[in-house]
Amino acid sequence: MQKRGMIVDDETAVCEMVSKVLTSAGMQALTVTRSTDAPGLLNEGKFDLVSLDMHMAAPDGIERAGQMHESQGNRTTPIIVISDAQRPSAMSIGFEAGASFFPYKPIDKGRLLKLIRATQGSMEEATRRTRRVAFQSKVRLRCPAEELEAETVDISLTGVLVKAHRTFQ
Repeated sequence: MQKRGMIVDDETAVCEMVSKVLTSAGMQALTVTRSTDAPGLLNEGKFDLVSLDMHMAAPDGIERAGQMHESQGNRTTPIIVISDAQRPSAMSIGFEAGASFFPYKPIDKGRLLKLIRATQGSMEEATRRTRRVAFQSKVRLRCPAEELEAETVDISLTGVLVKAHRTFQ
C-alpha cells in the first residue's frame, strides 16, 4: 500500500512544491488549500505525514495540529508545520501543538526531503508494531476456575486476537 501525505497550505505554490517532494519520496500527495477541508479528509483515513501552514485562515496549522493529536486515526502521524515567522516563539508554539518538524519559508527542497525521509523510519516502525498477520490455530485459554477452547484470528508484535464461542464467567 502506497504511503499518503497531506499538504494543507493556502499558497498553491507551496502545495505544489511539497507535493513534488512527497512524490519523489514515494508518497501519494493530497493537497488542501482551505484548512476547513482538512478534518473531513483526516477522518476518512490514515496519513503517513501531514504538512501544515502555520499561518493560514482559521483554523491555522497550529490549531489543526492540536486537533490531529486528539483524533483517533492520525494521532501519531508526523506533522511538519511550515512557517514564515522566523522567531523562536513561533517554533515553540509549533512544537507544543504537536509538530514533529518546523521548517521556515522559503523551503529548501533538499532539506524537506530529508525531513520526510526521517519521518519514514518512525512510520515504518509504527506499521511494524501494528501490522497484524492472519494466523489460525486451536488454543486453550485458562483462568483459575475454567478453561475455554478457542482459535487465533491473527497476531502482531503486541498481541494475539482470539475468537471463542463463549466468554469466561
